[in-house]
Order: sequence, then structure tokens, then C-alpha cells
Amino acid sequence: MDSESDQVESGCLCFWKGRKSGTSRRKKETSRVDNKTKSMKTLLNKTKSEFPPGNNTLPGDAHQTSTTTTKDSQGVTKETSGQGTEDKKSEKINLTKHYVFEASKKTIEVLKGVAEIAGVPLVKQVLEIGLSLIEACEELNEIQEKVRQLKNRVAEFLLVIAKFMDRPSDGKLPPQFGDFFAVMSEDLERELGDLKDCLDSITKRLERIKARNVLLTAMLPDSNVDEIQVCEIEFQDAIERFQTLRGLHAAEDVAKLQDKLEVVYNEIKAISQQVTQLQTSFDELKARLEPLDESSLLVPTMPNPPAIFYGRDEIVNEIANTLARPSADGKMSRFCILGPGGLGKTSAALAVMQNSLIRETFGGGQFWIPCNTANSPSALLDALAEGTGVNPQSKNLLRSIVTRLSSCGQCILLLDNFETPWLLDESSQSRVLAILEQLDALPNLAILLTMRSNSPPLRHWKHSEFPPVNLENSRKIYLDIDEAAGDSVDLDALLDTLGYMPGAVYLMANLGANSLSTPTELLQQWRAGGISVMDHCIGLSMNSSFVTGCEGAIELLQVLSMLPAGVVRSHLELWLSSYRPEAIQCLRKAALLLVSSGSDPKLFVLPVIQSCVRKTIPDVVRQRVNGSCCQILLSHSGAIDGPNNPHFKAHSRYIRTEQSNIESLLTEMLTDILKSRTLITIEMMTNESDAFRVFIWYRYWSQPHVELAIQVAQAAEMANNATSQADTLLCLGKMYRITGRSDDSLKTLTRARELFSNLDRSQRQNRRNAMRCEVTYTEMSALVRGLRQEDVIPLVEALGPQCEGEDTYLEALRLESLSAFQFKAHLFEAALISISESRNLFRENNCPFDAATCLLDLARILGCLERYEEALQISDEAVSSFHDLGFEGYNTCFSYILKARIMKSLKLPGDVIIKVLNDALKHSHQEPLPLAFTLLEYGEVYLEMKDWRAATLAYEEARKAILRLDREGHRGIPDECDNKLQVIQRYETQGVDPPEEELASLIPAPRLFP
Repeated sequence: MDSESDQVESGCLCFWKGRKSGTSRRKKETSRVDNKTKSMKTLLNKTKSEFPPGNNTLPGDAHQTSTTTTKDSQGVTKETSGQGTEDKKSEKINLTKHYVFEASKKTIEVLKGVAEIAGVPLVKQVLEIGLSLIEACEELNEIQEKVRQLKNRVAEFLLVIAKFMDRPSDGKLPPQFGDFFAVMSEDLERELGDLKDCLDSITKRLERIKARNVLLTAMLPDSNVDEIQVCEIEFQDAIERFQTLRGLHAAEDVAKLQDKLEVVYNEIKAISQQVTQLQTSFDELKARLEPLDESSLLVPTMPNPPAIFYGRDEIVNEIANTLARPSADGKMSRFCILGPGGLGKTSAALAVMQNSLIRETFGGGQFWIPCNTANSPSALLDALAEGTGVNPQSKNLLRSIVTRLSSCGQCILLLDNFETPWLLDESSQSRVLAILEQLDALPNLAILLTMRSNSPPLRHWKHSEFPPVNLENSRKIYLDIDEAAGDSVDLDALLDTLGYMPGAVYLMANLGANSLSTPTELLQQWRAGGISVMDHCIGLSMNSSFVTGCEGAIELLQVLSMLPAGVVRSHLELWLSSYRPEAIQCLRKAALLLVSSGSDPKLFVLPVIQSCVRKTIPDVVRQRVNGSCCQILLSHSGAIDGPNNPHFKAHSRYIRTEQSNIESLLTEMLTDILKSRTLITIEMMTNESDAFRVFIWYRYWSQPHVELAIQVAQAAEMANNATSQADTLLCLGKMYRITGRSDDSLKTLTRARELFSNLDRSQRQNRRNAMRCEVTYTEMSALVRGLRQEDVIPLVEALGPQCEGEDTYLEALRLESLSAFQFKAHLFEAALISISESRNLFRENNCPFDAATCLLDLARILGCLERYEEALQISDEAVSSFHDLGFEGYNTCFSYILKARIMKSLKLPGDVIIKVLNDALKHSHQEPLPLAFTLLEYGEVYLEMKDWRAATLAYEEARKAILRLDREGHRGIPDECDNKLQVIQRYETQGVDPPEEELASLIPAPRLFP
């Protein structure tokens, strides 16, 4: 045993001598080949007792004491192994390939796949360098046999090393792979470090061989062969020294190991793809700290960078310099900060926005768009609208956003946590791409984007490597939080283990400070618990006795992790009635919960923590939170009836403050319902359907969400509740109508109409919804089928028998619809009678919104009858009514437009009319249709005032606005604008005013209300 040990030690010393005297060794490479080969064979023979024939041995090892090398008919090298006393027949029987294992193309593919997902940095580096070495071997074709031997040896050991790639933390691998992953020891970690250096050295040598002159290589092939043999010996020397690695190799059947690695890699890849598709976690905090004030549209305040922020000054200045100057195509620049979660991308982006150069360049034109709750294209538009101050009730939200940004001069947009809307299914991603392309087309707009990814959403957008911070700055982050850790000898090792990720360092430092744990203790716990950095850091905080010993802390964390937008303190009891104040204190100290400032602070959990916590939330907690969500909606059901309900304004305001949370929960609930389709789910859906209806009607009155309404309609059909299904389809049909999808609207309303016909008409809500459906169906049927107004009037009149009875609201709906078709047919007197009766009936039924809508119709009819004084009074009443109801949509804008038209008919001064149009412009929210009609009115007033410059500007902008619409009924407006602009330009060039007759022809009589 002693002699054997001595010889192993001599092999180790030989390796180190070779490493230390590399220069002299390379000078004598050829002469030492034979001696080194003999030394290697001696060592291999001595290891026979350690590696019995039943196991795979080191590459090139012989199971017997002597070997004879031969070649078969194809020239493949073989070895005959046997005792010296055996006969030749025995030698022929034992004839085997020199290498039992052959590295195939499949081997390389498996190793490349494992290298991509390896979570241990050292293992990943060894695999990548080893693969580079193998690639170099494959390119040296002129000396295939020697290179093949080296390639096979390296590949075998890479397969063994791959077992240490780090077990996935999601726990979704099949049970049979539970024992597959291995935990790295300190000895193996040290050996792998040396092996990495060895592989790197050999790879560089092979690259030099590959780069040699082709003619020289052809003339002196032996020079390459000798060097390859030296590479082989150097690798063998390294392996001889690595006792731990040799032992692992001896215990493996490498061919079987390759097959198992391939299966494991495929399983992990499949799980990763599923997680990517379903993931709704985000990598920085959502800072919607204040609820939206209903009376105004304010751009959210951009947060400041965190107080603890080190190591990013250089890259922040670089990004700021890039964004502050135009790119080569003349547009403002676009820059993406990319990388995994925990790097501090959001913090760096916020620091860029605070940079003095950015402030000087863009001034107040900075917009912050947190995208971590934008889990659909529609939700992204909502986030963009909120962040840019665009009215969410706009019919074409994207056009409104683009208009807003294009009119801001030089401005910059921060799209934060963009992985949420980007990493969706293919169909959704294409729609998100279309949104980005519209933003990218704006030359005045600079864009800064953060995303958990390694490539930008648009290829031409600039991006650069965003590495972790260095050791020095990691220490600053840690010691700013836990000063007591400065004396620990293991602090640097802990920071190195965390990969110098600012997010992980921040969490670990807070854990150390709050749990009174030293870096040494934390390092031991981390190494024992796994490699998944962020999840493990979060787990350490969650599972510490400090947190688990606090009653209610874990449950509070789980509930808040289901609410992506956080929750204000005054609303917390609605989501978790049993919460305890000490639980909030505990989670704050453990750095698991953040709280905003203010009189009613918001509690929120960092998205990276949400992602970890949501994996372990028990079903009972999920059901409780979902139940709270439904109860909140049912308690604010005034949104179903719309502005007619006296509680609509207050209820809508409340739902708006929780909209992101509610929508996230409903989307998850509906996904589960539609996927499982079990009887239990249907029973649950019956109880939840009313809550779902409240929310989609709320969205109808604010900003239609067609995709969500479709899901609610599908779930209502599963519940087999005809009342709920009919009402849901009515809402969906009306959404289709106002979003311009006429065919879909008609189909949906047809189905709703069938359901309403079979409901109990003794129920008031059923009767009223059925009539709402009927009149909307008639309108859409006429539009889709191209019926003349005169032909539709008898259809509406035929609804009379259905409206008989005590409920006069039905007749009010019918008369309102009848008046609209009579007006379009220019039957003004008949329309006046119908709308007057309708308004009176709506007032009797206490329906103020419907009555206010009738005022608009009434005023425009009176205007067409030239009863201008009455029309002006009615239009004033309509404006006041919509303001009082808190409904600031199209109707308010058109009320002002109508008032201005009536004032023009009364020949009131232009400056008085301009003031009214200013109010109309304010309430147009830059939407194409109301904006265009408002600008047309401006143009006509300025023509009357002979202000040619102002009139020209008004008509030019009106033309641009209307061209953004694809509506058949407004095609004549651009031509009208062009004609007037030509006349103005002609007389302006001549320096004279147009004749009064021609000027009068440019100003038409009051238009019909659009």
C-alpha cells in the first residue's frame, strides 16, 4: 500500500512540475513523449486494484498488465490485453477497441444542452471550455486518430462532471431523477478549478496547431502528432492527480450516463419552457403608490433610484450619453438593459432617468411605464395609457398613446420589467411587437427598456452586457445593511457564491442583520440548501425562525404575493381580515415586504419574491384570496348598471384602485376554470359568475377588455346559468360594437337574444336587459346588413308590444332607438317627439345617464329645426349632467361640440365659441374622432374671424386625426379639409381676402351630430 501511495504522489508531483516548467517542457516535447508515455502506463497499471474490470476505467486504462497495439483492416487501432503467460489465441479473444466509449455527435449535443442550463458557475465554465477543446479536436482532420483519443477522454469526464449542474428548484422533475444530481464537495471543487486551467491550456495549444500554415502541416505532419500527444499526456497527468474525479469516473457507466443526461436535459428544458409561458413573476417592484384620481389624468411619479446603489456609475453614464443623442437614422435612441432577475436593472434605469444629461435633454418629458402587471397586449396598452396620461376610455388606445407621445416634443419612455408582456404566447407577442413598432416609429421618442432576457425585442435596439457588480461594491451593499459582518473572513466567499448579484446580496444582508447570522453561518446554510440563488435567498428569509415564529407572517406574505400591484393599508383587511400588525413588522425586518410613504401607505412584495412564494401557496390560501376578490366586486356591483346607478361613481373609483390585482386574480381563476372543466369548478363558477360580470361591465364603462369578456362568457356557459350567460354575452356584444367589430357584435347579440327569450320576464332585470339586447341587436343588424334608415324604423316600431306593461323603462329604450333612426332619416319632428317621450320615461325610472344621453339627441334635433335658443339651453344641461355623473367620455366632448355649433348658428362672437371648443378639446383626450370634429369647429370659427394661419393649422390637424380612423362614414372630411386649405392658401398668397360669397361657402350650416 505504501509503495502504491508513493507512486500516486509522484504522479501528482510530476503534474505540478509539468505545469510550473511549461516553457522548458514545450522545448523538449518530442524527446519526452516516450518517457512520459512509460510513466503514464506505469501509473495506470498501478491503479488496477482501484478500478476492477467490472467498472469503466480511466480513458486508455488497461485491465491487464500488458498491452499490444494493432490495427484492423480498416485501420482502427485495437489493443490486445492479457497476462504475459497467455497464448495468442487468448489474446485474440480479448481483442477490444482502445476506447470503450466513443464521443458521438449526440454526446456533443447533450453536453452543449447541459452547459446551457448548468447553474453552478464552475461546472458551466469547465463544460464550456471542454466543449471548445472538443470542437478544436474535430477541426484537426489530418491527425484524426490522436485527436479522437483526446476528444473521447475529455468527453467522458465532461459527462461525469455534468451531474453537478445543480438540481432545478421547481421540483417538477419526475421522481426517477431524484437521485441523479450530485452535490459538489470541496475536494471536487478544487480539482475542477485545476481541470479548467488544464483544459484551457490544451485548447489554446490546439488552436495554435489549427492556425498553422496548411503547407507546413502537410510537409511535417509529425510535428502536429507530437503536440497532440503532449496534449493527451497533459490531460492524463491532470486526471491522475484528481483522486475524487477519478473515483467518480470509475463508478459510472458513461454510455448509460449520457443517455440519462439527455433525458434529464430534455425534462429540464420542457419544464423551463412551461415556466416561461406561465410565469407572471417580475424582477423589480411595482410602484403605483397612489390611486388614480378620477377627476384628472395624472402621469405617475417616477420613483427615485434606491439609496443603496453601488458599482453602476459608469454604465449609467454610458446609457445616458447614448439616449441623449440621436441615432444614425435621426431618431432618438433606444436602449435595452437586459439580464436575469436580481441584477438591479430597474435600479440602474431609474438612475439613468435621474442623470443630469437626461434631465437637461428631456426636461419634463419623462414617462415611467411599469410593465410587471401587463400580462397581455391589452394590459400593456392600459399601462402605457396610465403612464403617459392618456384617457383609458379612448376607443383606440394605441393611437391615443402615439398621439400623446408624438406631441410632447423630445421625450423619453422607460418600459420597466418588459418581460411580462413580451414573454407570452406567439400570438400575444406579435401584438406586443406591433405596439413596440408604433412607438419605435416616433422620431422624437427615446426609449429605455429593462427586461429579463438576453436579446432586445427589436433587433436594432441597442443593448450591452449588464454584468453583476464587483466584489468591492458587493461588500459596500452588504455592509451598508449589516455593518457587523465586516470582520467575517467568509464575507467575500459568501458574496462570490451569490455571484455578486445586487438583489441577492441585498436580501442576504438583510437576512443576516435581522436574524443575527454571520456570513459564515449563512454560507454554510446556503451551500447545504442548494444553488438557486434568488429562490434560496428568499427561502432563507421565509424559513428563518424569525419569520416562521411570527404568527400570521407567512400567510400575509402569501396573500400579498398574489396581489401584484400591492395593497394600500386601508384595503388590507378586505384581502386578509385576520392579519396581525406584528406580521407586517416581521416581514419588513426580513426584507420580504416593502411599504411606501404617505398617509395610506401601500404594502407590496418585490416581484422576485412573489415568484418564489407563489410556488408554495396552499390551495386554502388561494381560495380565500379568490373569495375576497369576488366579495370586493359583489360589494361594488353598481358598475353593472353603469352611470344610472347612484353608486356607480364611488364603486368604479374603488374598483379602479384594485384593478390590477383583481384582473390578475380573475385571469388566473378563469384559466383554471376553463382548463379543468370539472363539476366542482362548475359549481364554483356558479357562485363566482356574478363577480365576474361586475368586473367586465366595469371594463365596458371604462376601457373595454374584449379578451377577458370572452373568457367570462365561456365560463358562464360552463356553469349552465342562462341568466349569467345572457348578461355576459350582452356585455361582450356591446364591447364588440364600440370597438368596431360589427360582425362579432351581431353574432354575439344573436345568441344573447335567444337566451333572453327563454328567461323569466317577470324579473325586472331580465326584462330590461332583454330590451337593451333587442335595440342594440337591431342597430347592429341594420349596420351589418346595410339596411336603409327608413326600412329599420318599422322594425323598431314592431317592438312596441314587448314594451307594454308597468315597466316603462322598456318603452323608453325603444323610443330612444326609434328617435335615432328617425333622425338619420331626417324625420326631425317625429324624432323630437320620440326622444322627448323617451327622456321623460327615463327620468321617471330614475335613470340619469340615459336621460342625459337623450339631452344630446334632443339638442341636435332642435338645432336642425333651427330652434337654437332651446337647443343651447338643452346642450348646457347635457354638459352639466355628464359632469355630475362623473362620466367624462365621448358624450361630454360632443356636448361641448354641439353647444359650439348652436352658438355659431346664433352668431355669437368667435372668442366666446373658442372657449367652449377649448373645453371640448380637453375632453377629447386626443382621440381621433372627437379631436377631428373639435378641430373642424375651430377651423370654421377662425375662418369667420379671418385668422388664416389658425384656420390652416386647425384643418391640417383635423385631416391628420381623421385619417387615423378607418371609418366609411367620415371619408369626406379629408377632402373637405383639402379644399378649404387650397382656397385659404390661394388668397393668402395673393394677399387679399376671399370674396364674402366664397368665404360663406367654406362655412357650412350646422352639421348633424356625428
